[in-house]
Amino acid sequence: MEDILTKHNLCVLNDTSPTYIHPATGSSLAIDLSICSLDIFLDIQWKTLEDLYGSDHYPISISYGSTETSSAISSLELRKADWPSFSREAKEQLGCSNPGISLDEFSEKIIAIANNNIPKSKFCVRRHNTVWFDDTCKEAIKKRKKALRKVKSSPTFDNIQQYKIIWGQTRKNDKIYKMSVMAKFCFIYKQSHIYFKKSGI
Repeated sequence: MEDILTKHNLCVLNDTSPTYIHPATGSSLAIDLSICSLDIFLDIQWKTLEDLYGSDHYPISISYGSTETSSAISSLELRKADWPSFSREAKEQLGCSNPGISLDEFSEKIIAIANNNIPKSKFCVRRHNTVWFDDTCKEAIKKRKKALRKVKSSPTFDNIQQYKIIWGQTRKNDKIYKMSVMAKFCFIYKQSHIYFKKSGI
């Protein structure tokens, strides 16, 4: 490997961080190599992420050039929306009484109606920009990370088995929750489509 790197002017990006944790012993090793050309070596940032995300290999983050912090965004809190008021305003402003409304005007009005009736979350840097990722998911991942830290500090058989159990439960619950949220979303979309169709929008 050393001869190949020297011959082709290649560099290893890895630092001393482990990239793999043995599922049976809990020991950490650096067995995954990230390689790049010598020309871009100084412009690349390399690091491993803390969470295994259900794998036995740590995810590796590689970025080129300057790294920019994700912009803070807010999202609509659909669970706290005033849907009766939303429907009433939509019917008044976008119903059959406005047949000649343009697409731009329609977009502006529907956004304004949403802003009036659907609260927004506080501005923050979003790590998980998904509808289904809520406090329940956060707690499950927090529990999984805690179990992983325990394995790292004390890789006993019991700690490793406990981590595997928690990892399996988290993965199963995530799948079930994604499906339930998607089913609710499809139902709301269907009901909205029926409403707009009946309203002549």
